[in-house]
Amino acid sequence: MTARTSDQPGSWARMVSPRSLIWVFHVALPVIGLWLLVAQPQLDLVWEDHVAHFWLVLVTAAINVGLAFLVGQAAYNRDDARLYLVSLAFLSAAGFFSLHALATPAVILTGPNAGFVVATPVGVVLAGLFALASSIEYTPAQAARILRLRPLLTGGLVVLIAAWQLVALAGATLLNEPIPADEAQGSLRVLALAGVLTYAAAAIGYFHLYRRRPSVVLLGVITAFVLLAESLIALAAARSWHASWWEWHVLMTLAFGFVAYSAHVQYRREGRVTSLFRALSLEETVRQLREEYAAALQRLVGTLEEARESGRTTPTPVLASRLSGSFDLTEGQAEVLAEAAEAVAAERREVRRLGLFRRYLSPEVAAALLEDPSQAALGGSTVEISVLFADLRGFTPFSERSQPAEVVAFLNTYFGAVVPIILREGGTIVQFIGDAIMAIFNAPVRQPDHPVRAARAALAFQARTRELAADHADWPLFRVGIATGPAVVGNVGSDEVRSYSAIGDTVNLAARLQTSAQVGQVVVSPATAAALVSRATLRPIGALALKGKSAPVEAYELVAIQAVDPMGEDARTDGAASTDGAPLPQPTATIAPTQTE
Repeated sequence: MTARTSDQPGSWARMVSPRSLIWVFHVALPVIGLWLLVAQPQLDLVWEDHVAHFWLVLVTAAINVGLAFLVGQAAYNRDDARLYLVSLAFLSAAGFFSLHALATPAVILTGPNAGFVVATPVGVVLAGLFALASSIEYTPAQAARILRLRPLLTGGLVVLIAAWQLVALAGATLLNEPIPADEAQGSLRVLALAGVLTYAAAAIGYFHLYRRRPSVVLLGVITAFVLLAESLIALAAARSWHASWWEWHVLMTLAFGFVAYSAHVQYRREGRVTSLFRALSLEETVRQLREEYAAALQRLVGTLEEARESGRTTPTPVLASRLSGSFDLTEGQAEVLAEAAEAVAAERREVRRLGLFRRYLSPEVAAALLEDPSQAALGGSTVEISVLFADLRGFTPFSERSQPAEVVAFLNTYFGAVVPIILREGGTIVQFIGDAIMAIFNAPVRQPDHPVRAARAALAFQARTRELAADHADWPLFRVGIATGPAVVGNVGSDEVRSYSAIGDTVNLAARLQTSAQVGQVVVSPATAAALVSRATLRPIGALALKGKSAPVEAYELVAIQAVDPMGEDARTDGAASTDGAPLPQPTATIAPTQTE
């Protein structure tokens, strides 16, 4: 509850920022002015200029024609339903504003007429309905249905405007008859109420879109909706040819002029007409644009890499400008694309270097060093680990009778099989010593079940190498020793060259147990056996006299290890390890009797 409460003030503060307050103040000024004119009739001066009215409304209609064309072109290029509905809103406003201008008394028509009174409110309300429809976020299927109706919607709107004008010019029709003031006022108020509600809902819808996708053009559209709603209020409350009546004309001109101005600002920023109304697009269109930009970026990065590989020195901005036409990018967007491509190309080079770096280190060590470079310092710490030492018995005679290339291929085949097995168990391979391999568990990443992991890895790679050697009778096989105990783990070497390793008696013990093992055998220390006794089949070997040890060491052969199905089904015992890395259950201890040699 505390966190939610603390979030609310911050969110509210963002919504009522000083800039927002200034915007609200400016859009509220017309309503304040209208209230003043209505409350103080002596200020509501009369100015009856039919020609000025004609040109003012015609200019507003021309602005809407231009906006309808630009937005309609963007809708056509992108097959975007929202942009198409917005273009219809501008087109309907343009058409009915033209009808209102042409119906101005004493300009074309001789006297007062109903068309002059109702054309504008009808056009504004109709435009509001299209605006409200455009504020909805449509699914791709819904948007496709709207676009299929384009001929019907556009054609119907054009026919309606043309028919209205023909009726207005026909002579004795309802549009030519003057409307009594009371009757006109009632109709205007109904239209005004419908329009205000429509534009308010549309403005709210676009405000949510603006919060997700801030844009100058979006802000201009929201402002236009508010001004149009206010103009309808003025239309219902005003007196013909008075200042209050002129106010709604000015508000409508300002509303659409504001959209045109915001488009101009966007054009100055981006320098391309086709991108002016991109912020109004549906989410599906935005997603497609992002995919296109991503494709442009990938193509440019690929071109950069090809150029560098071939030795060409074409500047990145030149390559980006060549792509800008294919992806409809502005000059500024092309510059951003060039910078992004350089960054991505540099990142790819770094990733390739890191990949090469990881090939020379165990992935666990590489990840630890990348996460905390301080771990590269010389020195180490004492950690309990399990050490796996494996060596090929009979490798020297094999290498003497084989070609060097054959020996290398043989080693790579074996190590290519056993290394992934060790890594799957979370082991850290610290070194290859000729035909031997040394891995540790529980460092640098802590693993509470490290003896089990080492045992599973040893049995699994012994089984795998037996499979590989089945068709090669002369291939030597591994013998493995595992010891568990404390060791100093860290970086050994000099400032120039160092390696990650483990040092201590536990390491020496694992090496000695390995030399005592038979081919294909895994021999473990007493500490390892104690950790495995409830999970594995162990066969006592007896006390071994090991080099470097003052007293014999009890050793055990690891025969099999208990594995459990991941879904918790019955356990099975075999010589193949489970590689899921999860701690094993605790079955009954199994120690096989010593075999009589």
